[in-house]
Amino acid sequence: MNPSRYRSLLLLLFYLSLFSLPLSFNWVADRWNVGMMLFAEPLMALTVAAAVVGGLLGWVAVPRLNLLDKLIGLHFGALLLATVFSTDPLVSAKFFITLLLYVSFGYGLPRLLVPVRSEWLAAVGSLALGTSLLALYVLVQQAMQGISYQLSYSIAEPFLHHGHTNLTVMLEPLVLALNMALMYRTRTQSFWVRALAAVLLTGVLMVVAFSYSRASYASLLVQAMLLLFYASWATGRRLLLPWAVAGLVILAGWQVLEEVHPQASKPSDPKLLTELSSVSDFSPANESNAERKSRWLYSLELFQQHPVLGIGPGTFADRYLEFVKNSPNHPTYFTTLRRMNAHNIYLSWLVEAGGMGLATGLLLLGYVVWRVVRRAFQWPAPLGQVALSVYLLYFLLHSLTQDFWQEPRVVVIFWLVIGLQRFWEDGYPTSASVSGQRARARSGVWATVEAPGVAQSSAQLV
Repeated sequence: MNPSRYRSLLLLLFYLSLFSLPLSFNWVADRWNVGMMLFAEPLMALTVAAAVVGGLLGWVAVPRLNLLDKLIGLHFGALLLATVFSTDPLVSAKFFITLLLYVSFGYGLPRLLVPVRSEWLAAVGSLALGTSLLALYVLVQQAMQGISYQLSYSIAEPFLHHGHTNLTVMLEPLVLALNMALMYRTRTQSFWVRALAAVLLTGVLMVVAFSYSRASYASLLVQAMLLLFYASWATGRRLLLPWAVAGLVILAGWQVLEEVHPQASKPSDPKLLTELSSVSDFSPANESNAERKSRWLYSLELFQQHPVLGIGPGTFADRYLEFVKNSPNHPTYFTTLRRMNAHNIYLSWLVEAGGMGLATGLLLLGYVVWRVVRRAFQWPAPLGQVALSVYLLYFLLHSLTQDFWQEPRVVVIFWLVIGLQRFWEDGYPTSASVSGQRARARSGVWATVEAPGVAQSSAQLV
């Protein structure tokens, strides 16, 4: 097999998988406990398997391990150890293999393929196109049904069984990409390109606005503040007019839909301002917050019982369901029983993989954040580093109330961003330099070669 042709085939599978990722839906095989996404997981598995075969046969260059690779291996080693000694090895093994697929696809595949700038743009574009179609679907459904707290869940149901917040978290990277498109201007960027980006941004923000997701409102507010803080005034002010127009369109659309579908909201549905003001309310009257508090406290109890290796990856759901059913004093929240994670990624590591899982996870995330943030404080900050910093910061903050290791679409995008971050650090490798690296890897004489752009100022990279 021609290595170049094989690599092109892998790239095509990579693009198709990324396009299908937002559009995949939970399928009827739930009763068999097989898979979560009809299209994306088989495509990802096929792509990763093809990459492994290509690497073994020498058709794909296999790079030497770097520190980040080793830290990822260390964390997954801790998860594997926790799986071996799990309270339910079968559940933990399935969960571990699934996580391994996601990191292999989102991070490992770009490491093997070493995409150049145009290929990264095609990958990001494929994911953005699929996400845009998902946003369009949601807008059409809301135009037909209206706006309410309950509808925000039901509209996302075919694609994201776990509710409105996970839908909006899936959209946040697209919001960031569109913001960057509006901030970044070149001589070749036409007015119509910026207008299209502004229209898309308005549509995606409208989906988030109609979601009733407090966490997403906070995340996007943090994203906006960080973008304005990092960018110079000359760059950041390009966002103000699109944001203002988007806000007016969203408010007008909200009023129109409430007039067209006055019956959409039930008397029991919380109003938006009431929902936003309930952030600090952890009483039983606030189902979402009370349930989070219950899971956090129960996680600490489980950690005390299994402090070193935890109860096993992916087993919290069954343990918590058993706890709820056997606790007469615990109110049963039927709408959230299916979202059986700790609602905190750090507590999830702690309870499911013990102290080792938490330590290795924090070491991994800390290293990634350090490599991004150390460059983002250059002034004026390079726009690429601004985008990566903003994404990682709100990922880490949002992880205090969500367990994104349990959300396949979000964690795949996370690993993809990590791969993109390494690409930025390498200074936009050119096709010639990448080809030389692949040739050396296939010949077994790998040496780290700096790309010609490494010495350039980061400000010139975007």
